[in-house]
Amino acid sequence: MKNLSFISLFFLFISCTQPFSKIEVNDEKSKIIEKIFQEVAAEKTQYLEEIFSDNMKMVNSKKIEFNKNEFLLGIKDMYDLFENISFDRVDANADGSEIETNYYSNGKVWTSVWNNFSATGKYTGKKVSFPFHISYRWEGNKIIEEFQFFDMSIFEDETIARNAQNKNSTKVLGLADLSVNKGFSKNDVEEFLVRFTKFIRNTEPNTYDFGYFISTDGRSVNLVEKYFTPEDFVYHLNNFENNEISKEFLNVFTIRKVVFAGKVSEELKTKAKNYGAEIRPQIGGWIN
Repeated sequence: MKNLSFISLFFLFISCTQPFSKIEVNDEKSKIIEKIFQEVAAEKTQYLEEIFSDNMKMVNSKKIEFNKNEFLLGIKDMYDLFENISFDRVDANADGSEIETNYYSNGKVWTSVWNNFSATGKYTGKKVSFPFHISYRWEGNKIIEEFQFFDMSIFEDETIARNAQNKNSTKVLGLADLSVNKGFSKNDVEEFLVRFTKFIRNTEPNTYDFGYFISTDGRSVNLVEKYFTPEDFVYHLNNFENNEISKEFLNVFTIRKVVFAGKVSEELKTKAKNYGAEIRPQIGGWIN
């Protein structure tokens, strides 16, 4: 029994001393990832086309998945948005920006990078910089998966500025001047808008901005509603018109003036007639 216990402890000790993974910082795969970022800084894609598998998938910070062609188009789009792209130097001393590759005992290989992206926006003119983390899974000598972890707002802001400059933003706004009907106090208006806002939140995922603003005397209200596309605006109007809450809205407010601004489709123009809305296309600035 004592021998059996000793043998069991021996094998337990041996299993605990076997490395589950091996970390390398100067191996071939880590150097490949380093070269990828050198190529990106030089605004090239040929090396990326070679090193990423044709069956690769990329998952961004918003958990949206892309295939290889979509991934490469995204890289080229980044080159259109930014200039002077650069990354911090990697020195493998664990003091800052690093690349390391993990070789696991089950055969899987992952390379992770921690670095900083710096560039100048071509459309905003802003100099930007932010930290990022990306992990890559290997299949042989090709990257089969990429997972990104960073704040994407800088890319979104630059895209908004580009769309504004090129006048091709798909976003559209509803602007209205409302008067508060007799018998309704400022508190009544606020109470109704709490319920109305909850209704919009629960039924319209693409109504991304929804603001109502009241005058000091509580008799006038301005609204600003923003939609990702004209189709989203049409959806909102249909949703509003087919719900009992529209009767409450028209009981509380009288519509004095309505403007549909931005990318107004033909279907939305037809809807605009029902509200006597004026159509105004975008000619400058940007829409967040």
